[in-house]
Formats: sequence, structure tokens, C-alpha cells
Amino acid sequence: MIQSIIKFGIFGTILLSGTIASFAQETDSILEVDTIEHKTRPSLNFGVGDKDKKEAIEYPRFFGGITFTRIDWGFSRIMDDGKFTLSDENQFLSYKKASNFGFDILQVGLRFNDNFKTYFSGGFEWNYFRLEKNILLTENSSTLSYQVIDENDVKYKKNVLTSTYLRLPLSFEWRSNKFHNGERVKVAFGAMTGILLKGTQRLKSDKNGKQKFRDNYNLSSFQYGPFVRIGYDDFGLFAKYYVNDLFENSPTQEGLNNFTFGFTLGF
Repeated sequence: MIQSIIKFGIFGTILLSGTIASFAQETDSILEVDTIEHKTRPSLNFGVGDKDKKEAIEYPRFFGGITFTRIDWGFSRIMDDGKFTLSDENQFLSYKKASNFGFDILQVGLRFNDNFKTYFSGGFEWNYFRLEKNILLTENSSTLSYQVIDENDVKYKKNVLTSTYLRLPLSFEWRSNKFHNGERVKVAFGAMTGILLKGTQRLKSDKNGKQKFRDNYNLSSFQYGPFVRIGYDDFGLFAKYYVNDLFENSPTQEGLNNFTFGFTLGF
């Protein structure tokens, strides 16, 4: 099942790349030049860009190509039936801290006018849960399960559950007219979807040193939910709420959702 989903994700990425190629008649590295005198900003972008230029621009117009932008870095919070407090059955998932990191590497879209555009993009996203409990998750299990490890035998100094997703968001973005300094306020919202690539548990102890186990750990094969970004110039804030259960085929974990929020660079 997971292999089929990953193959679908790879096919989708190839299809997205082909679509971008059809729009991109020429591929150039772009140095973004603002209309304010003496102000330049480098950006990593290849393809038909969505850039402000001094000459008149006709709308609507397509844009797309390889990019490295919308870099999200923030926090993850597990919600249990709408609450941030885990139920007794899910206390084994208690964490010291949890973080979220992701970025886009491909995009294709349509700008309708100077203020509004919509685009489809592709990239990667990671969630890191630094578990508090001295547990070892069970590999190749039909439901999410775990073993409690005796601390007198092995005491984990580090216990991190990581999920890696291919993220495929659909975005709608509005930006204000330019201020006197050439910058704008921006607001984006849409649907964030993702396909699970892998799950990993990383452990560190005095007895066994560093250990790494790879399994899907019943993490949701497909994640989806709304997101919003708001920012000024290239900087912003984001929030994402995944409607799907964090784990699948695990009745005890039904109602566990992932909520993430933090900072965005390259907005």
C-alpha cells in the first residue's frame, strides 16, 4: 500500500515537472530587481517567474519552475479530540518538544492581476516529536504499538519520532499594492496535502549509542488540511491544521491530529 502511494507521489511529481516544462519556454536564473532604485534581492528561481518588473505586464499570465521558497520552520502540537492534552491511552506519545520544517521546490500557477494569484506547488515536510517516555515503537505492526523499556536496562537520552512527507499544497495568494518602500502585505490560504515517504525513530543511549529504525509506524499515508500564511515582504507566519488522524489503522489513536505553526521565509 505504502509503495503504491509513494509511486503515486513520484508520478505526481514527474507530472508536475512536465506541466512546468510546458509553461516554461526558457529557463533562466533570476535575480529579482525591485522597482525601488538601488534595491536588489537574490532569489533561487528557475523557469517562468512571477516577478515584479518595471515594464508593463499583461494579465492573466502563467508562471512556474524550480524554486526554493515558502520555508516553514515552527512547532508541532498533537491535538487529542480537539485538546492539546493527551488522553491516558495516548500518554506514551507525550513529547518534550515537537517541531515542523518544510519548503517548496516546484511551483506552477496563474497570476490573475497584480494582487491575486493561485498556484500548485510541491516540496517536502518533516515533523519531529521528541518523546518523553522510555519506549520503543514496534516495527511492522498492524496497529500502532510500543514496548516500555526498563530504564535500568537502557535509558534513552534521545527518542525522536520523525515523519517525512511529500507535500503538495494548493494556494490562493493576495498581496496589497506596494508601499512607498516597495514592499507588500501578503495573505495566502489553501489546502495542504502530503504523501508519507517514511517514518523514523532515532534513539540515543549510553548502552547502545545511536540507533535508527525506519518504519511507517502507522503514520497516516495521506495528510490533508487547511493552512494560512500572513506576512510582509519575504517574511511571515503560518498555521496548518491536518484534519486526518495522525496515525491510521489504530483505533486508540483516532482523533489525534497535528497542528503546526511558526515562521515562513521566502513568502
